[in-house]
Parts: sequence; C-alpha cells; structure tokens
Amino acid sequence: MASCPNCGEAVGAKDRYCESCGTGLLVTRTPAGGPLGAATGEPCAGCGGTNTSADGFCEDCGRARPAGRDRMESDLRLVAGISDKGKRRARNEDSMAFGTTGGDTPAVVAVVCDGVATSDRADSASQRAVDAALEVMLDAVLEGKDAADATRAAVARAIEEVAALADPSVPGTAPSCTFVSAVVTPADVTVGWVGDSRAYWLAGEGSRGLTVDDTVAAELVAEGMSEADAMAVHQAHALSKWIGADAGDIEPRTLTFTPDGPGLVLLCSDGLWNYLPEARQLVGALPGAPAEVGLLGAANELTRVALTLGGHDNITTVLVPFPPKTDSPGKAEQ
Repeated sequence: MASCPNCGEAVGAKDRYCESCGTGLLVTRTPAGGPLGAATGEPCAGCGGTNTSADGFCEDCGRARPAGRDRMESDLRLVAGISDKGKRRARNEDSMAFGTTGGDTPAVVAVVCDGVATSDRADSASQRAVDAALEVMLDAVLEGKDAADATRAAVARAIEEVAALADPSVPGTAPSCTFVSAVVTPADVTVGWVGDSRAYWLAGEGSRGLTVDDTVAAELVAEGMSEADAMAVHQAHALSKWIGADAGDIEPRTLTFTPDGPGLVLLCSDGLWNYLPEARQLVGALPGAPAEVGLLGAANELTRVALTLGGHDNITTVLVPFPPKTDSPGKAEQ
C-alpha cells in the first residue's frame, strides 16, 4: 500500500490527492513560496571555497554567503534551477517554480519571473506569479489540456495575484514582473512569455533562442526599423509588456515546437542572458559533459559564468532536458 509523502497516510494507486492532508500525489514540485536556500555546505558562489566564518562570510574571498532568497537551488531530476542574488543587487527579486508529473510519459512545467526593479515589492510579485502560474499549468497538464491555452490561463492567474499586491494609494509603483514558462512533454515543447525573460533551445548546432523580448527596441525592429536605429532610441530596453496591476490587458506570446532530437530547454532572467545573449554562447558555457555533472551542476556553471562576468543583476537559470525521462541527468532532491 502506497503512503502520502507528506503525512504518511495510506493512499490509493489512482488517488490524485491525499484525503488526509490534501497533498497532490501525481506531481512533484518546488515548495510554494520559493525553493529552499542553498545548503550551508555548498561552495561559495564567488570563489568556490567551502570555508565559512561564524558570521556567514566566505573565509577565502570575503563574500557574504547566501541567506534565504539570496541563493535558491532546487533539483527534481527532470528539471533543476538556481536563482542567485548576484553581486550588485541588495536582494533577489527573481523567482522560479517547477514541477513534474509522474507515470510512463512524464511532463515538466517550469516558470521563471523577474521582478521589475523600479516597481514596489518586486520580489513578492515574482514569487506570487510563479506559484500561481505553476499551479494552473500543472493542473492543465494532468487534465490533458492544450499547453498554449494553459499558458494563457496561467498568465491570467498570475496577473490577478500580482495585481492584488498593488496599493491604490501609491500610484506608479504597482508590483510587476516578467514571465517565461515551458511545458516539456515527450512529444513537444511549449514556451510562453511576457517581457524580457527568455527561453532557449540548446542542442549543438541547432541551438536557438525561442522568445522575442517584449521591449521598445524589439517592437521597433518588428515594425521594420534597423536594430542599430532601434537600440539608439531613448529607453530602447524598456519593457513594452509585463505582469502587474498597471500592465493593461495582455496575453503571453506562445510557441510550440517538436525538437528533432535531444537537447535542453533553458529558461532564464536577464541576469544570465545579458552576458550570454546568443544560444551558441550559452552552449559554449555549459560543462563539457552535462550528463556527468547533472542538471543542477550545469545550471550552477551558467550561473558561475554570469557571476564571473560581473553579476550585476539577479541570475536565474532553469534547465529541462528533452525528452523528459526518468533517466535524465540530475540528482533527485532529498
């Protein structure tokens, strides 16, 4: 007889939820409210050292060790990710959430949101958004619904959650964030996005970006302006779409494709792609044998590169292998 992983009560083989505590039994996901912080024994993100002083500083390079949301890591074997505060930001306003469904044909849902630094409570906005979106998308996958439709429903729910954080008495500071998601099944990959968090397909020579930034410059290029002229426009990098109470009526753009072979889906915030904007650069920064270091090791290496190149912003890196299968590289979360 199977038992609930949360409360230990007996559950049936076809039960979707534990009748005693309500825990979902068909999915494994990151904890609501954010992944756990890095373990105390993890190497320093700055120099790789493992000597930590009693007051929480690396004794090799002097950098403060991660605390709480400063450094978040999670590994579900079929998907893994790291979110790091970086070297210049006062706090981590990125968030990530992901989950997997069980069975013979596993699926992965992953979401990354980057809080808009100029808005109020940006860290809360990104966390509310990833948690709300993941719940909607996992339920849709379990019910066999279309992934693109699920993405649109997830963004609508995220907008509701983030908008609820706004204070009507303080105009112009509505909590806001960007959004990028992926639904990876054995058959195909569906990504959706709002803003400038990105998705990439990493598979050797076939690697490519999957998203187009929702920015002033990108929209001008789409209208026919040269990239050089668009980038010269005032506030070229400003977002044209985002999630928040002041965002207006928006829907995500979506893309569904069927890879012609194995590869990795990467979701990331601009703290990574600002340093490695091209897919070929990201592939070049991956460890030589990702299967040996696992998904979390590969995510750590991409994060390390961004930190080495400056770490000016929060950095979030989530990797999902295609096709998702139980022998995908990675270390199962304990």
